[in-house]
Amino acid sequence: MTEPEHLALFRRIDRPFARFDRALLGPEHARELQTTSELWFRCGYRPGIGAYLNFFLLRDFIELHDTRFPPRFASLRSMARSFYATDLFIREVTDSGRQASGGISSARVRGLLQQVQARHQAVSIPDWMMTWFGQALFENVEKQCAPLTDEQRRLHLAYMTKAWRLMGVPFAPDRELMERFARAVEAAHAGIAPQLDQHARAILRIGEMIGVSSHADSILPMLSPATRAVYAARHASVRPGPLRRQVARVLGRLLLPKAVGAPRVAVPVAE
Repeated sequence: MTEPEHLALFRRIDRPFARFDRALLGPEHARELQTTSELWFRCGYRPGIGAYLNFFLLRDFIELHDTRFPPRFASLRSMARSFYATDLFIREVTDSGRQASGGISSARVRGLLQQVQARHQAVSIPDWMMTWFGQALFENVEKQCAPLTDEQRRLHLAYMTKAWRLMGVPFAPDRELMERFARAVEAAHAGIAPQLDQHARAILRIGEMIGVSSHADSILPMLSPATRAVYAARHASVRPGPLRRQVARVLGRLLLPKAVGAPRVAVPVAE
C-alpha cells in the first residue's frame, strides 16, 4: 500500500535534538529571538484562534484528541482555559509575554517545552500531528505580520525550528518542505467531525472576547485552502450573533486574563 504523502514528507523532517547544547543556539540566536519576539508581540491573538479552528477542521485530529483527552474542549470555559494555557506557553517560548523569559536560551523555558510535549505523549498524540500544529501557528503569525522581509522570515523560521525540536517535535528549517507537509496533512484530513460546530462556536466566542473578530473576512483568511473549503458554508451558522458578540467583548475585558505583554527588546539568558 502506498504511503500517504503527508507521512512520506514527515519522514524527511528533522528529528528532535537528542540533548541541549548551547552551541546549537548558533551565532545569530540573539537576532532570531528578537525577531521572533517582535513578530509574536505584533500578531496578538489571531494566530492562536486560527490554529485552533484549523485543528477543529481536521476531522481525524479532533476525533483522536477528544477521545483521548475529553475534558479539554468539553465546554466554553474549559476551551478558554486551554487557549489561555497554550498562549501562556507560546509567549514564554517566544519571549512575548508580560515578563521577559529569554525564550529557548532559558533552562526554565526549555523545561516547559519538554513538560508540554510529555503531556501530549502521555495521551499518545502522534508526533506528525504536533509538527502540523507547530507549523500552523508559525504560518498564522507570518500571515498576521505580513509583509515580512526575507531576513525576518529566515530568522523567525530558524528560531521556531530550534524551539520545536527542543520540545521534542520534529521540525525543519526547509520552508518549502514544511509548507508541503502542512498542505498534504490538510488535504488528507480536512473534514467535518460531529463536534465541529460546538468547538467552532466556542473558539469564535473566545476570539470575540480577546478582540479577534468572528466576521468571515477576519476568519476565512486564517484557514488553509482545504479547511476553508470545509468551513466556509458553515460559518454563518456557528458565528456568534450580534448580542452574544457584544456580551463576549464586555466579558473578555472584565474576566479573561491576557498572556501577551507590552513589546520590549528580547535578550537571551546567559546560563
